[in-house]
Amino acid sequence: MRDFVVDDLSNWYVRVSRDRFWAPDGEADAAAVATLQDCLVGVSRLLAPAAPFASDWLHRAITGRSVHLAGWPLVTGTGGITVPSPALAGSGSTDPQLEVAMDAIRRLASLARAARERGKLRVRQPLATLQVAVPAAARGPVFDRLLGILQAEVNVKRIETVASDTDLVRLKAKPNFRSLGKRYGKQTPEVAKAAERLTPDQVRTLEAGGEARLDVNGMEVVYFPPDVVVEREVTTTWLVESAGPYVAALDPTIDSTLAAEGLARELVHHVQRLRREAGYLVSDRIALGIEGPPAVVAAVEGHREFIATETLVRSLEVGRPVPGADLKQAVEVEGYEVTFTVRRHQAAD
Repeated sequence: MRDFVVDDLSNWYVRVSRDRFWAPDGEADAAAVATLQDCLVGVSRLLAPAAPFASDWLHRAITGRSVHLAGWPLVTGTGGITVPSPALAGSGSTDPQLEVAMDAIRRLASLARAARERGKLRVRQPLATLQVAVPAAARGPVFDRLLGILQAEVNVKRIETVASDTDLVRLKAKPNFRSLGKRYGKQTPEVAKAAERLTPDQVRTLEAGGEARLDVNGMEVVYFPPDVVVEREVTTTWLVESAGPYVAALDPTIDSTLAAEGLARELVHHVQRLRREAGYLVSDRIALGIEGPPAVVAAVEGHREFIATETLVRSLEVGRPVPGADLKQAVEVEGYEVTFTVRRHQAAD
């Protein structure tokens, strides 16, 4: 339950669905809210025997009734768990292809974040291209429909799916002398050396649990998965991370347009922090002033709507302070000295 709530529900579903829940000038997505509600109700009921008071508080907050008077979650025919709900009446089935595709998206997101970290590229800095490789079982129309989630999660402008991970990395088989030695004794050095001749397809077969055969000085040698360790050698200047057949490669090149957008996103981050320091409610609209050198002014003007939407700005002053500011703060953003002023939005603004 902890893994589900932390990894699946909180750090994935709620986070990537933020825009569906956060609708300051409209209504939250009813389907997203219903899904979250059903998940939390199910968790509270499963948790009830182990944590009776916390689960009861959660269940009452959502349903208005005690969890200890509620029915136990039902096990569906597909092996999942569902909570009796009018919104989900008759459901409970899963889509295997969707499960496989979403799992691939989450693996790629994790790899891309690791690539960013290795290249010291901030998540808020947009990049031009992400190339990905996934197993054939994950590819298809469902996977393609989910690429928008990966694009937003990794903050890239374009995603390209390559046919095979060999387009991004070179597969090599490193011999496992301990495993080979049990079968080939004195011939182990020759057999181990020959493993370097295994083709990428043979290496991939071994990684998938199959076997590969080679002729070694007139003797047929059969390699099994424990006989080799599969290594991947990067064949590009891009930032590449891989886990088996899942590969994510980021183009680290940042042009002036991407740099300006990255700066705008950093400014939003500082404004959000300023809002908290000023004691504003998350729903408070504000008047905002941003002063700085030409690069900062250009980034703000070029992404004015984005900054206003993300920070609930109703009046944005560029190059000058907001009159009667509640809070003024000078900080360094991406090497630039920037001064922020903020005030709760008033009807006269």
